Amino acid sequence: MDELKVLYESVKHRININFETFANNLKDWKKTGLFENSELIGCVIQKDNEVHIGYKQKPTASIRSHLKETLKKVINDYGSAVTSVATDNHAGLNFCKRLGFYEIGQEKSKINLKCDRCKYVD
Repeated sequence: MDELKVLYESVKHRININFETFANNLKDWKKTGLFENSELIGCVIQKDNEVHIGYKQKPTASIRSHLKETLKKVINDYGSAVTSVATDNHAGLNFCKRLGFYEIGQEKSKINLKCDRCKYVD
């Protein structure tokens, strides 16, 4: 549950739901905590080939091990990974593009992205 709290803190300013509703909506998602110097700093959630990542603070060390743990498996299992970011989340969009995601469409206030090969995994 701590992983979801970190994820919630990273997005609560962009969503209009409380933590309990947020956690209930993600009850069927796999959660992977992201650690730096033994401190929980973020979370990756995954359901099928859809992934989302959030940090409570910007990582200072390489996040390659975090990406290898999740993205490589998703891409190997499903052939690609998908995610979405809010249209006004420029930092999130740039982060995804640096990882190898590219835009595949837009709906309402979000941009849908796909990744066939992550730049940071073998």
